[in-house]
Amino acid sequence: MSLASLPLFVRLGGRPVILLGEGEPAEAKRRLLDRAGAQVVGEEVPAALAIVAIEDEDAAQAAIARLKARGVLVNAVDRPAACDFTLPAIVERGPVIVAIGTGGVSAGLAAALRQRLETLLPAGLGRLAEGLYAARTGLRARFPDGAERRRAIGAALSPGG
Repeated sequence: MSLASLPLFVRLGGRPVILLGEGEPAEAKRRLLDRAGAQVVGEEVPAALAIVAIEDEDAAQAAIARLKARGVLVNAVDRPAACDFTLPAIVERGPVIVAIGTGGVSAGLAAALRQRLETLLPAGLGRLAEGLYAARTGLRARFPDGAERRRAIGAALSPGG
């Protein structure tokens, strides 16, 4: 079985992302792009990614076609068949980010899963990740073999570890 989509984490800090549309769907995407540090721009600016949150079907399809003709990857709100990429529901704990995607077929399901995961993942999970990063040099010295190091970390992080 093959993946329908490849999950990626894209660093958008300072990069232009086209956002088209008005109203709450567009504002929700704007808030997300702002949190990611993207430079939200209009259609006239060169960009690799675009989000089309236009309610009128004809206007949305025309914008999608124009953007795709330029080679821009498009997320079309509420139009999963037109999407080159989708935006997942997100659980964020510092540098730890858990993304839940449904390929655009059920944002409600993704949101419900996000809510469940938020209750399961401790608030201090980000500090743990930062601590492991800070301990990298020591861990590499103690476990020079990569496979052995991964097993040791896995054992330490397992229940009762």
